[in-house]
Amino acid sequence: MESSPLTADLRRRLVFRVGRQSHEIDAAGVLEVVRAGHITRVPNGPAALKGITNLRGRPVPVLSMGQILSRDDHASRHGGKIIVYDHGGAVGLLVDDVLTLSEDTSATPLEGLGNLLDAAFKTTRRAPLGRTDSIERDAGSRSSLTLMPVLSFRVAGQLYGLPLEQVREVAIIPDDLAVLPNGKEAVIGLMSLRNGVLPLVSLASLMALEVTKSSADHGRIVVVEHKGDLIGLVVDAIEVINRLPEHAIDSVPAVLQRGGGDAQIAAIGRIAGGGRLISILSPDRLFGHDEVAKAIGQRAGAVSMETAPEAIEQFLIFQLGEENYGLPIASVDEVIRVPVDVTRMPGAPAFVTGVINLRGRPIPLIDQRSRFDSPASVQAAAARAIVVTIGKLQAGFVVDAVTEVKALPAAALTPAPEFSSEQTDVFDRIAHIEADGPMVLLLDPQELLTRAERDVVAAITERKAGTEEKTGDI
Repeated sequence: MESSPLTADLRRRLVFRVGRQSHEIDAAGVLEVVRAGHITRVPNGPAALKGITNLRGRPVPVLSMGQILSRDDHASRHGGKIIVYDHGGAVGLLVDDVLTLSEDTSATPLEGLGNLLDAAFKTTRRAPLGRTDSIERDAGSRSSLTLMPVLSFRVAGQLYGLPLEQVREVAIIPDDLAVLPNGKEAVIGLMSLRNGVLPLVSLASLMALEVTKSSADHGRIVVVEHKGDLIGLVVDAIEVINRLPEHAIDSVPAVLQRGGGDAQIAAIGRIAGGGRLISILSPDRLFGHDEVAKAIGQRAGAVSMETAPEAIEQFLIFQLGEENYGLPIASVDEVIRVPVDVTRMPGAPAFVTGVINLRGRPIPLIDQRSRFDSPASVQAAAARAIVVTIGKLQAGFVVDAVTEVKALPAAALTPAPEFSSEQTDVFDRIAHIEADGPMVLLLDPQELLTRAERDVVAAITERKAGTEEKTGDI
């Protein structure tokens, strides 16, 4: 009796190659086969886990079949193909090549594939309990300190800032920038931002400062929201996020309020540790500039933020090695430069770089590069410490660079798979910023340190505080 076409399909076997060996699996569980593109590494993941790949906007975990079958990661070093397999959800199997799809093969049957995948990672995911509550608790504890968060940046060699609550995101200047005909010097052009058009304005021109070529080619865009309108302010470079106490913010001397660039400054902030001053700008005055108003009027097709259809969440994007990661901006206390004078603590774990003094408080520095097994960056000047409060402990996590502040809609966020390594619990969501671009792993700030690590770091902090009280160092 001949088999029906459906029965024949169910008997088909997919043959793939890993190294010199060919294996076959039941094709019924194969969803598709794609070429291996960019795979985002998951630090401290299981040995077989290569990372996460972007499959048309959906994050798919990728496992090395070379590692699973022979503990050899040969396939991952030479591109290869990804077999998207249904195992309680889509799972990518990284192989050297896919050879054939047939009912009659002579390849070695791969038995127990499901058990092998179960051993590599868990397909179920823990309930996302406490993440939002913990952020709200941390925000509540910080509100009693009456600190104003300010995003600082450089324009023509000078330090300026904007209140973080008025910053929508920080982006990179795109290559496909539309230049306006007969545009004023301050108006650089227009760029696409999700469903709208964003006008770009040179902040140096608005401030009557010298416009450098680097700001137009390699600068950053600070996207500011004001009365439902968005505008991109082009600056030379992003510095840090400072949280300034009220007593460190002074009004601008009357003699400076004489128009031009000085009139855009709303206050002067004093940054602790070094005596640096930061000019805090006023979005109201910036948006009142005639050239800015004209640029807003030329953004045909832009979407007003007042009518945005979905909620937006902001993330601080930072770099470790060749990968980018993200933290909810609401969980970040501030971002600082890594100081030169870091106090080393005898007997501290290898991941504790040392302790610094931040406004009279000892703050331990955690080397996130060593914790994520990332190579040290050669650009030490770009290194930053992201200060986060975890429970009652405040610590700075050292990263290679802080690159962007990104505003993402809920549709761009996906729960991260739960892998069989407890160290990967720090990743709770995945962001797909571009349709076919690399995935960005998002960290749960409350999982940055394990409970045991918190106890160790807290003990180091208390020891340092006790020493400074005795010596009067604070």
